[in-house]
Amino acid sequence: MVAERELEYESARDCKPPPLFMIIVSAVELAVFIYYAVALAPLLGPVTMYGPFPVDSPLVYSPVRRKEAWRYVSYMLIHAGWIHVTVNLLFQLAVGIPLEMVHKFWRIGLIYFCGVLAGSLGSSFADSGSYLAGASAGVYALIAAHLSNVIMNWAEMGRGVGLSGPIRLGAVLTFGLLDIGVAVYERHFAEHEAGRPRTGYAAHLSGAITGLLIGVIVLRNLDKKFWEKILWWIVLAIFILLCVAAIIFNIFYPGFPVQEV
Repeated sequence: MVAERELEYESARDCKPPPLFMIIVSAVELAVFIYYAVALAPLLGPVTMYGPFPVDSPLVYSPVRRKEAWRYVSYMLIHAGWIHVTVNLLFQLAVGIPLEMVHKFWRIGLIYFCGVLAGSLGSSFADSGSYLAGASAGVYALIAAHLSNVIMNWAEMGRGVGLSGPIRLGAVLTFGLLDIGVAVYERHFAEHEAGRPRTGYAAHLSGAITGLLIGVIVLRNLDKKFWEKILWWIVLAIFILLCVAAIIFNIFYPGFPVQEV
């Protein structure tokens, strides 16, 4: 029985269509990083582990330019230093492609972009004065969606898989802790030039929560059980309530920084 269930999940993994979404997104993010690395070199010097950070880019989420709505998503294209971009790209490819092979690009794309959007909305709530850069919120959404996948398809994946499951989850958590460490260091310990804004990391948690919730809602459930159907409706209600609360807060909260014209 275990072998049949394991085969059922494995048989859902294929390359029809090819898992190109995460590859294309990663290529675009890398291209933007290289562009700014070249463009900023004459002004700020060569790329380092943690910089330079193109704070004036129209892609960065800026707390003083919140009316420019595209910034709530476009900040995922900007990265602060080669460690930031390398960790995010490796992470989203390692986690996203296997998910995309089973659940297809539109589900993974929805989770990724919703995670990015949730990152900016959540950061505006928890750390309203922070700038945002990087795809970490989307990456954490994929990580959490991976956990959703395990929850919803546990039996179909098979229980007799040795250490492969723990090793996979352990690798995900290791990379996650590494990325959080980089974000915390950049926020609190890295040296900053006078007047240079610090980037926020509240987006990581917001992206993870969103990925976990949307993962339960949209990922393929190969054998829906009664309790999973109940869980689906509960998660959907929680997600809707969080979305409404985040939107209302971002519209009516009076404590945001004064907006630049």
